[in-house]
Amino acid sequence: MRKKQLGFLIAFAGIFLIGLLIQSRSSVFYSDTVMRVEETTIDQESQQQIIKGKLLNGTGAVTIHQTYYKNESTAPAYQKGDQLILQEQGNGWQILSVKRDGYVFILLGLFVWIVVLISGKKGIQALIGLGFNSLLLVLFLWINQKNRNLPLPFLLSIYTVLAVLIAMGTSYGIKKLDLRKIVGTLLSVFAAFLICLIVLNGLNDQGIRYEEMQFLTRPYRSVFLSGLLIGAIGASMDNIVTIISSLDEIRTQNQQLSVKNLIHSGQEIAQDTASSMINVLLFAYLSGAIPSFIFYHANGWNFTDNFSLHLSLEIVRALCGGFAIVLSVPIALGAFIFAEKLKKREDLS
Repeated sequence: MRKKQLGFLIAFAGIFLIGLLIQSRSSVFYSDTVMRVEETTIDQESQQQIIKGKLLNGTGAVTIHQTYYKNESTAPAYQKGDQLILQEQGNGWQILSVKRDGYVFILLGLFVWIVVLISGKKGIQALIGLGFNSLLLVLFLWINQKNRNLPLPFLLSIYTVLAVLIAMGTSYGIKKLDLRKIVGTLLSVFAAFLICLIVLNGLNDQGIRYEEMQFLTRPYRSVFLSGLLIGAIGASMDNIVTIISSLDEIRTQNQQLSVKNLIHSGQEIAQDTASSMINVLLFAYLSGAIPSFIFYHANGWNFTDNFSLHLSLEIVRALCGGFAIVLSVPIALGAFIFAEKLKKREDLS
């Protein structure tokens, strides 16, 4: 077996071992109390769940009486072996959440492992870019938290420009930054966002149900608009890069091919990529609302009200991303044609 393959297998096993170790031993680092469930009993008549367990970062045993609902929305049924994060409340305990840090580590570790396994060096670069962009997003959100006078959509507009530069830079290298791809991505993202903003303002947000965002402590609309902007980046960038890179490769293989034929090839490529990417975007957004949709529907909500409450925001997000994908096609082709004309002028001069 090759050393590289052996290294990947060792890394795969190590991810699981470290994750399980974190799950079983990390409770000592928690400031909140952590208990392991030893026994659970559910009394359907009194709607009570009796949870008995042992403290992991303390001494002694704990018994918790918690109201139990059959639908398990706010009070799930806990199982033996679960680790619960507790908060002292009066003479008793309140369950804050289930401790899953080890399992989260395993999922993240497997994600990184698969990316590196499939994409190699390019995958590592993409992960570095993802990490930088994630930290940058947190920084901009922190700035908005400390300076509420700065609108969140304005801050994230700046973030969008920086995020595209970072993503392109880490993927292709600073020296290989392609102005066509950067400008094309930004134009398609901001154009799609502007279209959605004009429509929402013209219709006074009719049909948009912000109740889904009721737990936010800041204005719903600014957060939603910022999400539209961020959500359009990935899809637009992917399509722009695919079209321009494909045309560059075709041009490299056949220098005599006319611009007209190249544009026709670009349109053929776009027909395949745009439709599939719009479907992926739609399913990605709608999948996030499915659990809430099913839960409300199972508890007596009619289909129409349930649909408008939980899917209106996701549909608008998908539409904004779809606009960005569709607009990225003519913008990518236009950027390619413009670059070709400039190149011809330089050759003639």
